[in-house]
Amino acid sequence: MSAHSRTRTVLPPSRAGSLDLVGGELAWDFTNTSSARGLPAHQEHLRDFDTLMQWVEHARVMPPSDCAYIRSTLSGHPRRAHRAFERAIEMRELIWTIGTALAEQRPVSARLLDLLSAAHAANLRHAEMRMRLGSYIWVFDPRRDIEAAILGPITLSALTLLMEKDLLRTRRCAGQECGWLFFDTTKNNGRRWCEMRVCGNRAKVRAARDRQRRARKG
Repeated sequence: MSAHSRTRTVLPPSRAGSLDLVGGELAWDFTNTSSARGLPAHQEHLRDFDTLMQWVEHARVMPPSDCAYIRSTLSGHPRRAHRAFERAIEMRELIWTIGTALAEQRPVSARLLDLLSAAHAANLRHAEMRMRLGSYIWVFDPRRDIEAAILGPITLSALTLLMEKDLLRTRRCAGQECGWLFFDTTKNNGRRWCEMRVCGNRAKVRAARDRQRRARKG
C-alpha cells in the first residue's frame, strides 16, 4: 500500500439529501450545504453534480419531474454537469459572502450586489411568468436552460430577501463548528442557533464542561 493510500482521508457520506432546512429562506438553506468554513471541522455536502441534485430535490427547488429530466439529460455529459456544479458552488459562495456581511451588520459591497444582480438577470432570460394560486410567479423550466432552472429560484430568493426583508434579522449560527445562516423570526430577534437541539445543546454541554473544569482547578 502506498503512503498516499495510507494517509488518504475518507470523507463521511454527504447529507445533501437530508440536511435540515432551517435557514428560513431558500438562499440561506443553499449556503448551509457547507458548514464550519475555514475550520478543521469543515463539512462540504455538495461534492459533485449528483449531490447538488440531491439537495435541489430535497429543498424542492423544482418538481421531482424536472430533477429527473436534468439527471437524464446530463447523464451522458459529464463536462456539462461539472460546469453546472461549479457554477452552483460559485453562486453559493457569493450568496454566503453577502449573507455573512448582513449577519455581521457590515455593508455589502456594490461589486457583490452587481454579481448577484447580473446572475439573476441572466437566469430570468430563461424564465416565464405563470399564474399560480392567484398570483404570478417566475417559473424556470430546465428544458429551456438547466443552470437557470437550478439557480434561478435561489438568486430570486436572495434578491427578494435583500429588497423586502428586515436585513437585521439575518443571523449566523453561534455554534463553533457551524456558521449556518438563518432568518430570525423570533419576536425579540434573539435567536442564536440554527437549531437549539443541535448547536444550542452542544454549546450547553461545552459550557457545562468548562464550568466543571474551572471548579476542579479552583
